[in-house]
Amino acid sequence: MVFSKSSLRVTDWVGGEPVSTQGESALLDQLMELAGPPPAAAEVGPGDDAAAWRAPKGGLMLWSTDTLCEDVDFRCRYQTPYQVGWKSWMTAVSDLSAMGASPRGGLVAALVPPGTSTEALHAIQLGIVEAAAIDRAAVLGGDLSRTDGPLALTVTVLGDVTDGSPVLLGGGSVGDLLVVTGTLGLAAAALQLLEKGSDQVPVEWRRRFLEPPSRAEAGLALRRAGASAMTDVSDGLLLDLERICQASRVGAEIWLDHLPLGRGLAEAGRGVELALTGGEDFELLAAIPQDLIEEVVNGWGAELPALAILGILTDRKGLRLLSARGGEPVEAPAAHGFRHF
Repeated sequence: MVFSKSSLRVTDWVGGEPVSTQGESALLDQLMELAGPPPAAAEVGPGDDAAAWRAPKGGLMLWSTDTLCEDVDFRCRYQTPYQVGWKSWMTAVSDLSAMGASPRGGLVAALVPPGTSTEALHAIQLGIVEAAAIDRAAVLGGDLSRTDGPLALTVTVLGDVTDGSPVLLGGGSVGDLLVVTGTLGLAAAALQLLEKGSDQVPVEWRRRFLEPPSRAEAGLALRRAGASAMTDVSDGLLLDLERICQASRVGAEIWLDHLPLGRGLAEAGRGVELALTGGEDFELLAAIPQDLIEEVVNGWGAELPALAILGILTDRKGLRLLSARGGEPVEAPAAHGFRHF
């Protein structure tokens, strides 16, 4: 069964032949055909009992995994199968980006209700494959299983660091400046409108939430530039910053006038709160020693997302919000971000 890639990118969840009529072997063959041939560094690719990757000499291999579950992490009513696949890769690889690793490949485990259309499953796979291609990575295999519950996707990603050490949460020091890539708040703003059933979601906001960009190159650049600590902004800026502070045993100040709000958020109201707590941006938050910051900013490549200095690590435990650097304290939102439990 062959579907064109252009049709898969826009296919919906309904209609078409259900996966239950295909058979597991046929479905796996179809999905791996979409993945294409494995890269040369994969010693064993799809089709065997396990994939094999040759570790770079002297390098570190890094693994991370993430799961998206229907009606918890995505909604079929406003996310296409292709978008769910795309986002499942980007949410998983974001953790590798946050350590400055280069993505190489991934494994996909899918729990699929039998009534799911074959075209929708192919669209999910294409979204994963094309998102991985942005990172010059490949889908190396996975697992397919039936479920009577909601659809769920688990993507496990492989990366490496061959020219140094990965950036950890706990490496920050008092005085390090905090930087963030890109802009904040658009994904959360889109989610709020989509959950209300609005059809007035700006295209840029919608794309930012449903098809987040890769930040792998930015993570690599920040590691090489000397970032002392780093994480991805997936659960909310404040909550993710708390994790850096706890691991590094420091506190932090955020300067609200330095927040890089997404386009249109200031006019929409609640932009600052969404930028602080919304999550889903998958930008990178890093601590940079002060003696390196000028070199980092001046040497930041034009092809990379914008970089904003928005705060500093301090010896005063906890997070403080200030109107500006040296400005008045501002009360923090009650919730710092998203937690599953």
